[in-house]
Amino acid sequence: MEYEERLKRFEDKLDAINESLITLARIEERVTTILKNNERLHGQINALDTRVDDLESNSAVQHFTLDKGERLFWIAITVVAGLLASGVAV
Repeated sequence: MEYEERLKRFEDKLDAINESLITLARIEERVTTILKNNERLHGQINALDTRVDDLESNSAVQHFTLDKGERLFWIAITVVAGLLASGVAV
């Protein structure tokens, strides 16, 4: 009788260990999935960061060009208005 009780407790402990191992395997699978998703997201963020840098560079060049073009336009308008006011141009 004593041996049967000990054997039963031993079997119960083995069952508990088996359930713990199954739970640990599930947790490990979830962690693996999460890490893969993190790597994928990291790659996407790097790609977006590169695109933003490119857009900022293009924007800076366009802003400089537009700023100089606008300044040249207003200088030309001022020159034409000055010439018209002085009566040089007909």
